[in-house]
Amino acid sequence: MTTSQPQPAHRPTGQLPVSAASGEGFDDDFRVNLPLTRARGVTVTWWYTFVSVLALALAMLGISALVLGVMMQEAEASIGLLVVSLALCLGTIPAVMYASWLMRENYGTGWTPWPATLAMFSVPVVCWAVTVALPGAAFYGALPLWILISVLLPLLRLRQRLVVFLVGTVLVLGHGWLNPDTSMVLGPGQPFTTVVILLVLLPPSIVFSAWWWRVVVDLDAARTASGQLAVARERLRFASDLHDIQGHHLQVIALQAELADRMLSSSNPHAQTAAQKAIREVRALAEQAQQETRQLVRDLRVVSLREELDNARDVLEAAGIATTIDVETGPGTVSEQHDRLMGLAVREATTNILRHSSAAEVSLRWSVDDVQRLEIINDGVEPGGAENSSGQQGTGLAGLDTRFREAGGSVTHEHDGSRFRLIAAVPLP
Repeated sequence: MTTSQPQPAHRPTGQLPVSAASGEGFDDDFRVNLPLTRARGVTVTWWYTFVSVLALALAMLGISALVLGVMMQEAEASIGLLVVSLALCLGTIPAVMYASWLMRENYGTGWTPWPATLAMFSVPVVCWAVTVALPGAAFYGALPLWILISVLLPLLRLRQRLVVFLVGTVLVLGHGWLNPDTSMVLGPGQPFTTVVILLVLLPPSIVFSAWWWRVVVDLDAARTASGQLAVARERLRFASDLHDIQGHHLQVIALQAELADRMLSSSNPHAQTAAQKAIREVRALAEQAQQETRQLVRDLRVVSLREELDNARDVLEAAGIATTIDVETGPGTVSEQHDRLMGLAVREATTNILRHSSAAEVSLRWSVDDVQRLEIINDGVEPGGAENSSGQQGTGLAGLDTRFREAGGSVTHEHDGSRFRLIAAVPLP
């Protein structure tokens, strides 16, 4: 029978989950100070957002340049002015590319430094000024400026967005109002609809794409923070247990030692006897505290397969890796030694996945029949990095294989493209 592992409950052995974060704490405003480590899916989302925003902006620039050239030819503008206007229109492309890239880390943070802002606006503003009085350039000469403003809107705070949006609208409409040949655009059958579409659809589309990217980043930051909190809670639990053990014993030991010191300074025979008794109690308390501390550490280091499976789920999902755990139980009985061996295999495989791969999905399957078998598959082997991903360059899997061979079992691994499979098997007693 195949069952799905339940969500991990409290682990009495205190196995510490590993945080997926880099170890550095978040600032209060983690919208600006984002964690350095991100899941692979987040990076893919960024490139999709960047390419889509840039492609949309460049397509709009190409359309505006094409329509601008057609309209100016129909108005019989000079070739020189036409070439200059088209060059200024297409010269906005570097500024649009740079503004699109800034959305990666600067969503909603405000204006970029003024030198960079002035450099980005220089070409489209000159295009607006050159074409403001050219026949056939009404509205279209202002579109490069409008496209750049649309790409910059996600970087601004809400009030700044509204102000810049209104200013951009005024500049585009003012360009048409100041142009002496606006009738070519506003007349029947002319492509004035293009202007309306650019004005209405472009800014919301880009702002929504940037907002969606920010939502993905915030979710990734929350995932990382969740992993850190899991580690912090486990550390606090361990510290509380250690305090409960050591705090009481040390307090009693201090009182008994003080009492023995006072009695030893007395010449009363009964006091000497009481002092010896207090010293024996101090020794017994110290031995008891030592034993309980060792027991606490021993419990922390206990390796249990089911607990290691729960740990693996916690750790891998905290790292943004989709994890599937299946258990197939049969009539066989698993010994404590073999259970520990399988727990070590899960721990070693999880460590290798986190350190040496960029897996997006991991599957763990444990079956018990005549042979206890553990199969772990991940899809994160980097090109040319199969050795590191499989652990062949280290001693982890080699040491694990030695332990399994001593128990009559084996550890094998294989990789096919980007998929890596680890199989640990040991016969039942």
